Amino acid sequence: SYGAVKDALMGLETKGVIAKAGDTTREGTPYRVFIPKQIKMCQDYISELSEKSDASQNSLIDERSLDYYNVKENRIKVFERDGYLCYYCKKQLTVYSATLDHLIPVSKGGDNSFDNLITACLHCNSKRGNSDVMKAIIRGNASSND
Repeated sequence: SYGAVKDALMGLETKGVIAKAGDTTREGTPYRVFIPKQIKMCQDYISELSEKSDASQNSLIDERSLDYYNVKENRIKVFERDGYLCYYCKKQLTVYSATLDHLIPVSKGGDNSFDNLITACLHCNSKRGNSDVMKAIIRGNASSND
């Protein structure tokens, strides 16, 4: 109906999406339709999305810099901190033979932070599984004394 169209046009004018571009004649009323760059509401929305995107990108960067298990550059930092020595049996390892072990297993609430990871040989890492670290250390010392 005419009333609904009139209300819709007034609503769009109020929001700054359209503006009258001339006088009303028998042929109708000419309107100028703005593109998103010209509409304040769109500019605000785009700015808000950009801020959210920046924040989520920053959190991804933070998350990546905190992940010492999955990020190769960070894994090497743990190996270097530990001198490429197995935490359990003290075997000298290389970048190719070293593995990372979680002090607190992920299955028990551990994370991939620098302080929760240690260098281990494949044998000790596999043998430990998700058991208590102290038990693994005692077991490692007992087997190295044999």
